[in-house]
Amino acid sequence: MSLSSLFLKVFPWKETSSIFLSNTLTGKKEIFHSLEPRKAKLYHCGPTVYNFAHIGNLRPYVFADILRRTLERKGYLVEQVINITDVGHLSGDSDDSGEDKMVLALKREGKERTRKNMLALGDFYAKAFLGDLEKLNILFPHHFPKASEHIPEDMALIQKLFDAKVAYKISDGVYFDTQADKQYGRLGHPTDVDPNKEQPRVAENKEKRDKRDFALWKLDDLGWESPWGKGFPGWHIECSAMSMKYLGETFDIHTGGIDHI
Repeated sequence: MSLSSLFLKVFPWKETSSIFLSNTLTGKKEIFHSLEPRKAKLYHCGPTVYNFAHIGNLRPYVFADILRRTLERKGYLVEQVINITDVGHLSGDSDDSGEDKMVLALKREGKERTRKNMLALGDFYAKAFLGDLEKLNILFPHHFPKASEHIPEDMALIQKLFDAKVAYKISDGVYFDTQADKQYGRLGHPTDVDPNKEQPRVAENKEKRDKRDFALWKLDDLGWESPWGKGFPGWHIECSAMSMKYLGETFDIHTGGIDHI
């Protein structure tokens, strides 16, 4: 008997009342309907483990835990993913500028700039984060993937984007061509999507086709070998690759910061 069958046998499906969630695309509260009956797949953007988390950093995971428990209380079999970003998050936060936050953490702690040291630092702060979740009585997710352990998946996805002619390479890396998606940015309900105006995830780079284009692969001698040169993935593509690996190409709920919208 599968886990799903066992769960549904022990906890028979009984939808006592509807769950209303805010739909970012429509801007309205709507009844939640999962893609698969009685199942709910959740992906939550996890921490960048370059330092200890403060209470504001942990708030999204309290929310994610309440959401999961609510769905389970309603009889859903939940599959939940929270990723660990231990490479690929640039210090510009809202764009593709600056150094990787993990590299900056190495400088802060006086450690040599090596990939081994970077990953060891990430392990240290990841363990601290897990301890924080335990103290807050947050249920651990079913999957806790690390970005550094999914580089092949990132490369495969980037290659698919090249094959679809929506990715291109310039001197500092590979970028996604936002003009290829005519509805790009619709989740943010922009009143003006003029590419010459400032948008989230924008960095000043004269080589980019559009100011909104974001990095898929940044060239850096600290990273991994790839068809496009040694470097590391951008954190935008990391979550796409990890969510697709563990939940499939579509899933029910994605939570994260306002910048993701």
